[in-house]
Amino acid sequence: MTHANHIFLITFCIIAVGYIVKRLGFVTEQDGKVLSKFLMHTTFPALMLVSTVRLKLDTSLLFIPLMAFIGGCIMLTIAWFVFKKEDNGMRGLMLMGSGGFNMGLFAFPIIEGIWGRDALAYAIMYDIGNTVVVFGLVYTLGNYFATKRTHQALNNTVLAKKIVQKVLKSMPLQGMILGLLLNVSGIGLPTLAMDFLDILAQANKAIGVLLLGIYLNFALSKSQVWSISKVLMIRYGCGLAAVSFCYFWIPPSVFQSIMIVCVVLPVGLTLLPFSDELQYDSRMAGVLVNMSLVISFVLLWLLVLGLGLVS
Repeated sequence: MTHANHIFLITFCIIAVGYIVKRLGFVTEQDGKVLSKFLMHTTFPALMLVSTVRLKLDTSLLFIPLMAFIGGCIMLTIAWFVFKKEDNGMRGLMLMGSGGFNMGLFAFPIIEGIWGRDALAYAIMYDIGNTVVVFGLVYTLGNYFATKRTHQALNNTVLAKKIVQKVLKSMPLQGMILGLLLNVSGIGLPTLAMDFLDILAQANKAIGVLLLGIYLNFALSKSQVWSISKVLMIRYGCGLAAVSFCYFWIPPSVFQSIMIVCVVLPVGLTLLPFSDELQYDSRMAGVLVNMSLVISFVLLWLLVLGLGLVS
């Protein structure tokens, strides 16, 4: 348990450093976007590749992406009805904020720090389902209400093409697919290549957590508080229900612990570029991401300690 506290404290301190250097004017959120792009094209793909190459494949793991997909569908369905009376701009943004999790920058560093690199196998499988939700459902719904808001004709073919292109251009996803192909085929990478990728992968943890601090911002008007609160209630209401299911129905194990972590993660950072692209309120999207980040961090700490998820 002391080890878990140590990891959470270190994570908190690194987030604080990122926030402080931004507040002091040494870096800006724009610098954070550049750093995020660098991470998404180097350290994160390397982490996905080396983790999936070493993954011990088991048919039982196929349940994990399905669990992520079902969870995302449930939250989006609830949000669909909760925000049905809102205008298209608000409804589209709130729906996008109700689905998808921050796996790479938030979950992976904490999971690796507490349970080790091997535990990332479960998180990676969960991220496969999460990726389908983010690009297949969240992005599609965002496009749908963005085109309704601007009175454009929704071209399903063009939309489908854009989604497929975004998915295929995702470097972390490409790293995951390549790692799985190497794993299944039994083709091993040379020692030099694996050592190189391992060094890149190790950098992901510190850079990712530092970015969370750089992005931290809570400027929000009172008129938007209620809408964001409803999204958070949907996410964490469903998340805590899923925690109960995992705790009582899955035998105590590292697998159980990782599933409990995954179902209460914050809003994915993809909400920010999606909001920019689709011309939603980017500032409101940023506050939603940050509020969920703080809630998830505190909630995870309490769950890990209260449920005894580490020995």
